[in-house]
Amino acid sequence: MNKRDMKRLAKTGQALTSMQILGSAEQVTGSMMYFEHTTRERTTRFLLDVGLTVENEKADFQNRLPSGVTAADIDFIVISHAHIDHSGFLPRLTKLGFTGPVYMTEATADLLDIMLPDSGYLQEEAARKNCARAARQKEKQEGATASGDKHAVSEKPRRRSRSKAAICSEPLYTQEDAKHSLTFIKRGMKLNTRYELAPEIAVRFSEAGHILGAAVVTLELGVGAKKRTFCFTGNIGKTEMPLLQTVAAVRNADYVMSESTYGNRVHAERDRLELLSEILNRAIERAKTPSAKHGYGVIVIPAFAVGRGQVLLADIRQLMEEKRIPRIKVFVDSPMMIRSTEVHRKHKDLLNAETQALFAKGIDPFRTPLQTETMERTASQALDEAQNEPVIIIGSSGMASGGRIVNHLKARLPGRQNTVVFVGYQGTGTLGNQLIGKDARRNVNGTTIESATQSVRTVRIYGEPVKVYATIEFMSDYSAHGDVNDILGWMSKFQRKPKKVFLVHGDDEALDGLKEAIESRLRWDVTVPKAKDKFILD
Repeated sequence: MNKRDMKRLAKTGQALTSMQILGSAEQVTGSMMYFEHTTRERTTRFLLDVGLTVENEKADFQNRLPSGVTAADIDFIVISHAHIDHSGFLPRLTKLGFTGPVYMTEATADLLDIMLPDSGYLQEEAARKNCARAARQKEKQEGATASGDKHAVSEKPRRRSRSKAAICSEPLYTQEDAKHSLTFIKRGMKLNTRYELAPEIAVRFSEAGHILGAAVVTLELGVGAKKRTFCFTGNIGKTEMPLLQTVAAVRNADYVMSESTYGNRVHAERDRLELLSEILNRAIERAKTPSAKHGYGVIVIPAFAVGRGQVLLADIRQLMEEKRIPRIKVFVDSPMMIRSTEVHRKHKDLLNAETQALFAKGIDPFRTPLQTETMERTASQALDEAQNEPVIIIGSSGMASGGRIVNHLKARLPGRQNTVVFVGYQGTGTLGNQLIGKDARRNVNGTTIESATQSVRTVRIYGEPVKVYATIEFMSDYSAHGDVNDILGWMSKFQRKPKKVFLVHGDDEALDGLKEAIESRLRWDVTVPKAKDKFILD
């Protein structure tokens, strides 16, 4: 708080609240907002969301807090939902000295018990690979110098190489750091209940319809006539999300902060189950023709462990039950997906009425007729052997950027009897993005591609070339994000116009598209903040 604000506080005695964007400004990930609520008695400092920055991982190794503020200065943290770009920086903060409570819904807490230690493992693996690469580079350079390589000891000045040397560094945090951070989570918090977090500060979580436990966060700041409300969407889902309840209406807020991931897009309106059945029936028919070396065909489906994996299992179960696709073996090959599915079963009261009705009848919506869960790595490795019948393998990650699913792709991409089905957005630079091809990437509303392999292609997996003869299918219908119409529909239920709307979590086109849509349709005042922008919430 600057000197002018302090003078105002001293003169009027009115509490002042400021909000600063520390992540997700003009980018999709890294959600983090810093609040200061200052009265004559005290200043309360807290963070809303603490996400990892996928676009620039180096940013998370830098000081993301405002100048002069340390992790130990933060009084508490509020997290909207479990996705790592909203929660994954928490272990770093506890490692740096944060010791306050962390508030979220109970389902989000249960998911973070699974997701944060896994994130710690990935951080350790990334650091290990960087150190190994740095050691190889150093050994190569020392060997060249010792052998008198003229290029290594040339007297002529050389143009600086564009490739950056690998750096051996400590991980952002470890599995143990992540497990330690879980001890600060406040358990048992429910939707639609008001909780006082500190003097003059309260929070209410409401259904976001995005993933299990995801909440729209409404903060109350101050008291009496000067109380202000700040509503953050986190991520809100589509109007009718499979499995989940619909995003709940929020009637009033002085300030609204909205995500904008699909702010310039409209999801295709079509029958998701019909499309999936067509793809799977084609794939199963293809899989019936075995190869002498690799046996019958395998249908590999990369899917995110939380949310998308559960919807896929529920859809495949329904299609098999209705005899719209044959009953074949389904292997769920992701320990995180298996554990996340258990969390969904535990919190079935948060699922929609249709799914709850299945549980009431004794039907598990997440279990197909011939389903096997492979927790052990040896069981996973056995799936890459020749199969004596067509099978489906579902595993994470959804963009094939890591995990066991990458091993299955390496084994199955060379086989013409095999099919890979991508069911959602594939980020730039990922293996999934390479495999779906340019046609799918250009189609904003999503498409299905019977074969994205027009000619034999080669991709690199673990540094080795892999031929792609398998059929690649793509459908975008499993996105958990609402589009521009979903966001506007939620906003239209406000009973009064907010003072200001802040747009975050989007690329330039999405941010500009949603800003224009809100201004033209709702006539609200919209701001697209830049990183580190600070606002006084009058």
